[in-house]
Amino acid sequence: MSNNINRIKNDPILSHFICDNCSENDISVTFDQRINKEEYVIIKVDDYYNSLNRERPPPSPDCLIVLKCNDIEYSLSIVELKAIKNSQGFTFDNMIGKFETCVYDFIEHKFSELLFIDYKRIKLFFVSDIEIYRRDIGLKMELLMNTRIRYGNKSLMITPYKPTPTIKRCY
Repeated sequence: MSNNINRIKNDPILSHFICDNCSENDISVTFDQRINKEEYVIIKVDDYYNSLNRERPPPSPDCLIVLKCNDIEYSLSIVELKAIKNSQGFTFDNMIGKFETCVYDFIEHKFSELLFIDYKRIKLFFVSDIEIYRRDIGLKMELLMNTRIRYGNKSLMITPYKPTPTIKRCY
C-alpha cells in the first residue's frame, strides 16, 4: 500500500476538508509530541457533510484522524468535540448518529477506497467537560459508553474524555 496519508491529502474531494488541528469551541485533541505532522491527516467530517447543501445534513463528528503507524499500518480516531458540562447538551440518537454516519457512510461508502482499511487501532473520542468520574453521570452518558459501533469484525466503544486528550503513537 502506498502512503495512504498522501493519497488522502491529494484526493480531489477530501483535500478541501483537511485541517491542521481538531478543535472547536476551545475543546480539542492534541498529538503526542513524538508524532510528526507528516504522519497524520485530519479531516473535518462535519464540514464535508455541511458542504453538500442538504436541507438536513446527517449528524457527523468533528474530525477523522488517520495516523501512520509504520510503512503498512495505520490508526484511526473519530472525534466529536462538545463544549458542554452535562449530558443535557446532547441527544443520544444524534451522538450515536455522528459516529454511525462517519463509519457507515463516510468511511465504508463514500471514501471506502481510501479509508476503509484494516486499521491497527481505532478509537472513538467524545470530548467534553462532562465529569465522567461522577457516580451519577446520567443515563445518556451511560448509554453512550455502552453502545458499540461495528467496523468490519471489530466492535468499537465510544470513550468519553475531558479536554484535552492526546492522540498517541501506535504501539
